[in-house]
Amino acid sequence: MKITEELKERKTPIVKVDKSLNKLDSKIQFPEKLEKANQMLKKIGLPKQWTTK
Repeated sequence: MKITEELKERKTPIVKVDKSLNKLDSKIQFPEKLEKANQMLKKIGLPKQWTTK
């Protein structure tokens, strides 16, 4: 019971990353969506909050 209380009080979650996902780093998973996003960025640009720092 004490462990669940500690987990509830934590500010950061406990996450275990699966190392087998690293093989997907160099592959484009959704090329159609990537192309659409790139076209929108070319047309509209980045939001103001990201361009002014």
